[in-house]
Amino acid sequence: MNITKDKEAKRDFIRAFHDEAERRIEFLLCLEKEKHRHEALTLCLSYIDSFAQWLCWPCSKSGENFVRVVANFGGNPLMGLVNPLQAIRSFEVLNGSWPQISRIIGIVFPGPDYELILEDSFLSKLKAKLEKKDFDLLKSECWKGILAASAYYYLRNPSIHSFGTLELSFSKTFYRGSLISDIGFSELYEIVKNIHKELRRRSENNLQWFGNDKIVGIGA
Repeated sequence: MNITKDKEAKRDFIRAFHDEAERRIEFLLCLEKEKHRHEALTLCLSYIDSFAQWLCWPCSKSGENFVRVVANFGGNPLMGLVNPLQAIRSFEVLNGSWPQISRIIGIVFPGPDYELILEDSFLSKLKAKLEKKDFDLLKSECWKGILAASAYYYLRNPSIHSFGTLELSFSKTFYRGSLISDIGFSELYEIVKNIHKELRRRSENNLQWFGNDKIVGIGA
């Protein structure tokens, strides 16, 4: 077996895959410009979803994977911040201790305007207000209050499971005193490009698919 030739062939396959992925991402702009805005957005969110599962392997929590990857690799630092209103809305509809946790979040962050906040700072402000078991629960599910979770819940899920909507508007959410921008195709297009760059970097750095061949069942 010629190991060098095998490695060269594998490198070519990996590069070809990512070249094709880039072309598919670029095609989203064509769809959007041709007024197929819903289709462009749905595909964009679907690509983010797919890339997130590879980047977060072996974690199978699809929602959390989506949020963490957008926050960590999407290139938009605001997407990794906690939106207290998003946290309140996410937790108040859950069972068990969650409605009480949501009420306490609402007391600590009363609104009606909300300022985006670092996740660590958000948790720090709530730690003394919650029983340890509830705080630990909040810490484990805090991703649901991150701004990127708004894209998952209110853009990704409706786009995949119904006709969806085109953008999110934030009329009461600020960062450093300025109202944050809407989230729509333009923002998510830049995010999916950045996420794919990370996926490609991992693949090419160690010549394994997405950074670990086990993700695609090789060497598992």
